[in-house]
Amino acid sequence: MLIELLEEYFQREEPHRERDYFYVSEVGKCPRQIFYTVRGFPRPPLDGQTARKLAVGEDAHRRIVQAMYGLGIVVAAEVPIPPGALFHGRADAVISLHGKNYVVEIKTVHPYNFEQMAIAPRRDHYLQLQLYLHYFQIPQGIILAENKATQELREFPVELDSPEVNRVLSEFQDLKELIFVRGELPPLPDKSNWEFDQCKYCPFTDFCRENVDRLPGVPLGPEAELEPLVLPENSVPERRTIGLFDEP
Repeated sequence: MLIELLEEYFQREEPHRERDYFYVSEVGKCPRQIFYTVRGFPRPPLDGQTARKLAVGEDAHRRIVQAMYGLGIVVAAEVPIPPGALFHGRADAVISLHGKNYVVEIKTVHPYNFEQMAIAPRRDHYLQLQLYLHYFQIPQGIILAENKATQELREFPVELDSPEVNRVLSEFQDLKELIFVRGELPPLPDKSNWEFDQCKYCPFTDFCRENVDRLPGVPLGPEAELEPLVLPENSVPERRTIGLFDEP
């Protein structure tokens, strides 16, 4: 009775926004998922539970930033990348410690992932922070991870890695040409660098399966006529809808 009302209240459609840039949070994501998102392919609505998980993550960010303000170490918060960049995004905070400025990236993490981060941060988190260090021209930063189940904290000091930043910028410059200029579907990615199977949690798996053999160089939009994929009986996988903080 009440639960049904709350689920309906929290559930929402995720709007499609026209853009010609990438979000920092898309670093490390499958290029095909980025393509489908940018081109406005239909996706299931955000369910109530996932929406609440997102709200928990947002609340944790505010709580931690407020504490850093209380410590008197915040130089700036919610700092946007300079306009006109290949990427758009906002760093959680820039703080001053022992005479040095640090970019702080706050991540709320599933307990399983938190245990996997015992000695090193997740690679996508690392790359996202690298972009902020590059754009703000600050040579050091901190990834601050909070366990969503226990609120335990871990921190990972990170120094600017210019070769890695240049690799990411080059990769996404090529992807910008492919997606925004030519409107072409990226080829299937090399999954060897993935830390988990993104396909399992992607809202666009049906589109991707239908176009698994589609040749690069052919424009594709949400209105394209796609031939249905015929799968063997009893082989249709379960679809899942997840949000940013609903990680394996």
